Amino acid sequence: MKQISTQRHQLAEGPFWSQAEQALYWVDIPACQVWRWHQESNECQHWTLPKKVSAVFTTQSERLLVCMADGVAYLDKLTGDLEYLCALDTDLPSNRSNDAKCDPNGTLWVGTMDDVEKNTSGRLWQVTAEGKKTLMLEGVGVANTLAWDEQRGRFYFGDSMTRQIHAFPYPEFYDIRRQKPFVEVPEGIGADGSCIDLEGCLWNANWNGARIVRYNPDGELLETIELPFAKPTSCVFGGPEGKTLFITSASVATSEEDLAKQPLAGHVFAIDLKKALDLKSDFEVDIAGAPSQPFAGG
Repeated sequence: MKQISTQRHQLAEGPFWSQAEQALYWVDIPACQVWRWHQESNECQHWTLPKKVSAVFTTQSERLLVCMADGVAYLDKLTGDLEYLCALDTDLPSNRSNDAKCDPNGTLWVGTMDDVEKNTSGRLWQVTAEGKKTLMLEGVGVANTLAWDEQRGRFYFGDSMTRQIHAFPYPEFYDIRRQKPFVEVPEGIGADGSCIDLEGCLWNANWNGARIVRYNPDGELLETIELPFAKPTSCVFGGPEGKTLFITSASVATSEEDLAKQPLAGHVFAIDLKKALDLKSDFEVDIAGAPSQPFAGG
């Protein structure tokens, strides 16, 4: 397991692998920062924005797309300037964006959540390259886990507040949250960010569970990667062959005593799956992950 971050983050999230750049992007939400690690040079750079930022994507131009607290915007990497594509949840000023991903067509799906109270005012939005936004779901607690399995016609979406991930129909999307979930994680654990591999298995970061888990398409737990920190936040496949698993983590809401026991909490890591036994886990797999999807606009 290789640490690639250069500082402890409060809430590292939203890892995105750029195949074109051979680089990993991620955000630190409360620090209002976007980070980039270039694999060949092993160097990091970052941009500090005026508001919280929860996700980042490459686009069809040199600009990045970022999910800001109050909407979706383009970020000029050279100047740091922002140009908003659309606003979100303007009627709910305490809401902010959370987990987000682009679907196989490059359309953005972004979940929101209340950043002050624990309620279900969150939503799920779809945002096109033209800036058209469509409300897909309401009544969301903490939006997390967005992944697509086109072969099985599925869109995975989770709510950490309910501890559930559902397999929605795709592309004919409709609300199935009253049905049995795809998975429900144990009490005290949050189903945080996820990614999907080329076998259609879902990999999920278990917030407060100190692990990454892999589910098969039937929702059965296949493998577990135990981690030396309690709060992994998300994961994504990358590297030249798509066989490196990148993991983000958090240090927020953790006592100084616990942080002393978890010196790696809040960092970002790369795991070569073929060498995962180095984690003292019984997990070993040689499978590539689905690539990160850039945004269709620019």
